[in-house]
Amino acid sequence: MLIVKTGFAQANDKTFKYGFVDQTGKEIVPCKYDGITAFENGFAVVQLKGKSGVVDKTGKEVIRCIYDEIINKQNWVIVSNKNVKTQFLIKSSDVLLTKKYDDAKTLSLEITAVKLNNKWGFIDVIGEEITPKYDEIIDFADRFAVVKLNGKFGIVDQIGKEVVPPIYDQVQNFKEGFAVVESNNKFGVISEEGKIVVPIKYDMDFYFKDNVSIVKQENKYGILDNDGKEIVPIKYDFMVLNDDLIQVKIGDKYGLIDKIGKEITPIKYDVIESFKDGIAVIKLDGKYGFIDKEGKEIVVPKYEKADDFKDGLGAVRIQVGK
Repeated sequence: MLIVKTGFAQANDKTFKYGFVDQTGKEIVPCKYDGITAFENGFAVVQLKGKSGVVDKTGKEVIRCIYDEIINKQNWVIVSNKNVKTQFLIKSSDVLLTKKYDDAKTLSLEITAVKLNNKWGFIDVIGEEITPKYDEIIDFADRFAVVKLNGKFGIVDQIGKEVVPPIYDQVQNFKEGFAVVESNNKFGVISEEGKIVVPIKYDMDFYFKDNVSIVKQENKYGILDNDGKEIVPIKYDFMVLNDDLIQVKIGDKYGLIDKIGKEITPIKYDVIESFKDGIAVIKLDGKYGFIDKEGKEIVVPKYEKADDFKDGLGAVRIQVGK
């Protein structure tokens, strides 16, 4: 099959016309066009008398040859004329939908986002339109898209259904089945079913790891599971992940707990640094030592300074003389 670009120029001494045949030799698209391009997802661009159009695999001219330029993409066709804004026509299965949009972007195999009059909507897998009404579609991942409407954020699923209504100041897309939402500087968590599993009352963002997250409320810290259950009381002055343990602070002293609140070390140290090679530097009463992840002081605090373990050894310093 001879394929030429839509901008194909006829030879000076010969005239050619182009079409398409199927595997039986039947001429599906008649040889009447000045130029043709390969089919892309059911449609091909053709050119006649300097203008471009589109044909489908039955040979039907679904877009007449009236455009200066046509770009044929996987999920849509872009048509344009001079001094007229570019328009998008969406492909749905083997059908090219007739409604024209100002922009389009692929969200998934099932859904295409479309823009009309500065609002975004969706075309689903069977070609049905969810009316453009959103100001932005910000993020699409794992079957869900974050949308913005009137300055507020929500989430829609792969068929355009609102799972999280656009009523929040900020929304993070679903991750491992849960989305963090913010309203009036308070944070909560919503499930993929749209259920609020963590009330929107906490003072810091959530970061779930192994189905638990540190939370902050009224300047105190604790731990919730992803069902919203408080598994470590919100009583600590500070809390941060330290490898797979939780470093906690009460007053000016630090200790370690696990993710269900079991004490690994007493809250007595002046400093606990990050674990390296399973060992962390500690400081107690002005002296430095080391602990392991079981909370055992493998080197009691007796040095003037200590540095992280590397290749099985940790550097230490003592003072000699005055």
